[in-house]
Amino acid sequence: MRLLEDLRFIIGLLFAILGLLVLGAALLHPPAAGTVNANLVGGLAMTVFAALMLALAVFSPRPPPPPES
Repeated sequence: MRLLEDLRFIIGLLFAILGLLVLGAALLHPPAAGTVNANLVGGLAMTVFAALMLALAVFSPRPPPPPES
């Protein structure tokens, strides 16, 4: 569970959950005609940021664990 020690993973999970909730709200409540759906834009931005943070957490090199005495 070394991923849970990485702050990027925790932040990525948080933004993924919030982004998907906002995207769901955007899909359930469409905006008035001729306006921009701010929930859709914000949800997409949060989801992209979450994907970036999760990718950085998963694919970053980790130092080897210290030898046991």
